[in-house]
Amino acid sequence: MSRGGPGVVSPYTGLVEHAHPMAFTPDAIPDALYSGRSADTAFLTGTASERFSMGPGGSRREARRSCIGEAVERMSLAGAPGGFRAPLGADARQVGPDAFQRFHPTQREDPAFHYERAQPGDLLTWMPARSLHRGETVHVPAQLVVFDDPHRADGHREPHVEPATSSGVAAGPHFGFAAGRAVLELIERDAFQRTWLRGSTPPAFDWRGSPRLTDATLRELERLEELCGRFGASFTVRVLDAAADVPVLLAVMRSDRIGVAVGCAADFRLDRAILNAVREALHTHNWCLRLLPEPTIEPEDVVEFEDHIRLHCRPSARPLTAALDASDERVAAVGGPASWAEERH
Repeated sequence: MSRGGPGVVSPYTGLVEHAHPMAFTPDAIPDALYSGRSADTAFLTGTASERFSMGPGGSRREARRSCIGEAVERMSLAGAPGGFRAPLGADARQVGPDAFQRFHPTQREDPAFHYERAQPGDLLTWMPARSLHRGETVHVPAQLVVFDDPHRADGHREPHVEPATSSGVAAGPHFGFAAGRAVLELIERDAFQRTWLRGSTPPAFDWRGSPRLTDATLRELERLEELCGRFGASFTVRVLDAAADVPVLLAVMRSDRIGVAVGCAADFRLDRAILNAVREALHTHNWCLRLLPEPTIEPEDVVEFEDHIRLHCRPSARPLTAALDASDERVAAVGGPASWAEERH
């Protein structure tokens, strides 16, 4: 998979049907980006997953590899291997859906609201897991971890509590790499959600003054800054409060055409974290441009991930995200020992 060879990418037998350079609209900010399409898991496993994938990178090769990795990840999330069914509340090892609830009670009052609340006794599909806090075995709802259809063809139906958008998943050349990247993804999402829900104003990262960034990274950031400036966009990088003192950086991009575009990344290597965050913000900016012609959406109507982008893509929505880049505080040091700047595989 590290090379993305024909065994992985094929329209007939591959895990990924295709991966090719992303086409840009004339007003988009062009940079290395690939898009891909995973194999049809609805046909292969009976459970559909998100088939579209996207991969940015510092080069076409890096972008293609990133895109293929995301496509494989999404395909791997289709279905619940090792899953089993049990009533909610029947086992003390269960971590119930309420532990992960994100929706406001008023959203559930809308008859058209897509998601439901699970009640004690409801038959749910569970997956065995291990708690990182105590190391004990727990059971977690499958539909919060993988793309598991709660309305199966065999007639089983369970409350659809919410989409699986807060799980950490990663593909890689070996288990250790993939496991580490999956945990980093959880740390990244946890850091952003805590910042967002608290209305925090994270400090700016003075990346030009950071002694831990390599000369190559600084040159690439300057190139991205100049590239965005040619299209009337600019970005700042913010330092988020994160678990285990792992560097988590948030790139906040603004322009006259959009409200906000963000990119977030956690990594032991500061160079990789900041470049991944900025590239993600750049491509989210282009995504915003594509969504601008679509109908507006109100905050109470946000359900799916794309709804968040639709809500915040318009300049009129800027007040909703003003806190993200409001702080004038600047820091040049980001958490973690200096040894974390070394390459890890």
